[in-house]
Amino acid sequence: MASDLIHNDHQRGLRLAGLIGSAWLFTLLAGLRLPSEQLHPLLVTGLVLLRSFLHTGLFIVAHDAMHGSLIPGHGALNRIIGQVCLWAYAGLNFRQCQKHHIQHHQTPGSKSDPDYRNAENPSPLAWYARFLSHYLNTKQLARMASCMGLLLFIMPANQDQPLLTLVLIYVLPLIISSWQLFVVGTLLPHRNNGHEIDGLHQPISLNLHPTLSFAACYHFGYHREHHSYPAVPWHQLPEVRTVVAQS
Repeated sequence: MASDLIHNDHQRGLRLAGLIGSAWLFTLLAGLRLPSEQLHPLLVTGLVLLRSFLHTGLFIVAHDAMHGSLIPGHGALNRIIGQVCLWAYAGLNFRQCQKHHIQHHQTPGSKSDPDYRNAENPSPLAWYARFLSHYLNTKQLARMASCMGLLLFIMPANQDQPLLTLVLIYVLPLIISSWQLFVVGTLLPHRNNGHEIDGLHQPISLNLHPTLSFAACYHFGYHREHHSYPAVPWHQLPEVRTVVAQS
């Protein structure tokens, strides 16, 4: 079994989580001070994409916490770190996200799978809307609005276009990140409902080099391996993929 051959290096996972969180916070605070309207469009684009990638990283860290693989054997710490990451991500509730995600693992590709497409309208846009509907609610939107209000409050007074800066530094990265998670972690791995084993839906993995897989969505594209070994943290999925391929 791949899970037996690969030891969960939680110290490495915590270091990576700390790096992602620190980089996210640094780019957030630095971005709030930048005169975005005076910067070259390529620099602004690069900053938005970097912020989007780091924003996705917050969700990936929380995702490992949902599976208890961020700090194995320490449920409370997993919940605390996961909740902080999800609040920063979009005001999401950790327990609700964990409940939906575990349901996704238990019944992938079925009507009770909260992340799966609507059989009546399987278009990507409809699927994306259904995907979001299980995570968005009044309390979550209120928390996210409060977060954006706080960012506007702490923004330097000399920032000429605070709303534009907020959109570039927080809102647009959140939208891009949600699509990144949806496309790489849900749409592409689960799009083929004809891929079944013993009558059960089986996700597929994207055939990506580990470097590209990391850039695409923190190895979330190795989705078959994740569903087979959900206790393995994101940064060890390439090793699982190698072990499974050699077995």
